[in-house]
Amino acid sequence: MTIAQLRQYGCRTLREAGILAAETEIRELAARFLGLNRLSPPGFLQQQAQTQQEQAFLEAVRKRCSGYPLQYLLGSWSFMGCELSVGEGVLIPRDDTEVCVRACIDKINARGWTAPRIVDLCSGSGAIAIALAKRYPEAVITAVELSPEAVHYLEDNIRHNGVSEQIKVVSGDIGECYDLFEDGIFDVIISNPPYICSAELPGLQKEVQCEPEMALDGGTDGLVFYRLIAEHWLPKLRTGGILSLEIGEQQGQPVSCLLKAHGRRKTDVLQDLGGLDRAVISEA
Repeated sequence: MTIAQLRQYGCRTLREAGILAAETEIRELAARFLGLNRLSPPGFLQQQAQTQQEQAFLEAVRKRCSGYPLQYLLGSWSFMGCELSVGEGVLIPRDDTEVCVRACIDKINARGWTAPRIVDLCSGSGAIAIALAKRYPEAVITAVELSPEAVHYLEDNIRHNGVSEQIKVVSGDIGECYDLFEDGIFDVIISNPPYICSAELPGLQKEVQCEPEMALDGGTDGLVFYRLIAEHWLPKLRTGGILSLEIGEQQGQPVSCLLKAHGRRKTDVLQDLGGLDRAVISEA
């Protein structure tokens, strides 16, 4: 088939599978597997695809129709201007996380800090740590991640984004490795921890179910990791330091109450563009 025929077939097939953004997604897949992009010459669409290209493209369309994540098929995804490698075994970066990161940036800027000491807990692909490293070239950042599969992507992304001198990776469980750090050592603690209630996991979208369960499962009430952070990591924060956490849409009040019970007097719940609770930020 020609490039044009493959693109048309792919778009029609995705639509029939119920994928709402079929045109956008097929554009991404055509760029990845067929080399089609805005800079392609006018006659490119009428060229016959190479056999390997055609097979790879059609297999990608088939897998996408089955619910396999687009981001895994592409092998990379962008977060706040940073290109990140992703694949099976690591959580896919999402725009929702920007709420947590941008709120943190606003607080850092308000203090005039240019070289903050930051720890990113449950770092995954490194999206948060790398975005902050790019924003603050003098920052010293620790990225903590337990999953060996995710650590592979984390280290690769740090290297390819040119921030190896700023970010140190600690491969460990946040419920155990806090003892490696002195109290009051960090200016900022930031995290997008697992926060989905265990009982809700089987009902998640097919795409989400392809992501690692350990990056999603927040325990019976979804708050297991927030308790660990409040109990073991808050002491690692300097006086006047910033805590910024991504949360689920119904977790604003319980997470705020949990932090206040651990001495955090000023705590704000922030919403995403859809008006849903998406982050909790605490300053003192």
